[in-house]
Amino acid sequence: RAVTNNTSTTPAPADTTPPEFHSATVTGAQLVLTYTEAGTLDGAALAGNAGFTVNTAAGTAAITVSSALVNATAKTVTLTLSRAVAATETVTVSYTKPASGAVVQDAAGNDAANFSDRAVTNNTSTTPAPADTTPPEFHSATVTGAQLVLTYTEAGTLDGAALAGNAGFTVNTAAGATAITVSSALVNATAKTVTLTLSRAVAATETVTVSYTKPASGAVVQDAAGNDAANF
Repeated sequence: RAVTNNTSTTPAPADTTPPEFHSATVTGAQLVLTYTEAGTLDGAALAGNAGFTVNTAAGTAAITVSSALVNATAKTVTLTLSRAVAATETVTVSYTKPASGAVVQDAAGNDAANFSDRAVTNNTSTTPAPADTTPPEFHSATVTGAQLVLTYTEAGTLDGAALAGNAGFTVNTAAGATAITVSSALVNATAKTVTLTLSRAVAATETVTVSYTKPASGAVVQDAAGNDAANF
């Protein structure tokens, strides 16, 4: 079938307009600068502070910029600061284009202009997050061959500390008639799982149960806030 061709015979005008600073917000140790730009920013990796400096009120105290990361399509640059900004602090940000290396620019190669002492909106909360006092709770367990994976419910992450031996876990067949030795236990903190390696593969026809008794010493299953998982 015929296709109507709307491609222009006149080439698009070259982009000669540099990206321009629009606004900046800070939350804790993350400061995000937004640029106005018709296209996208250049996504090249920036080095060090990338020419950015951050100061508190009246420029009396500088806060070190540890790194700068470009989001090309969102047209933002996120600065990671050496410390969190307090909710009561007034913050400004400045930019001086580095003499060498990658700089903030658009995809057409137009460098962003220098700027000084632009106000930063402080979104850091004045209310500290409530302390986590809820222990991780057993949710489910699956076994495939000699790998038994336990999943926990937990608002944050688990403590990634290495567990020793069977780590307090025991595995049995139906009615607890025959124990299967737990050779090791490995925590995946972010996935909130503990993977047990068993001394043998579980047969497809076997019914398996798992139990946990917190060890009297050494690392135990707990969350990052130090709340120990309960026995089950």
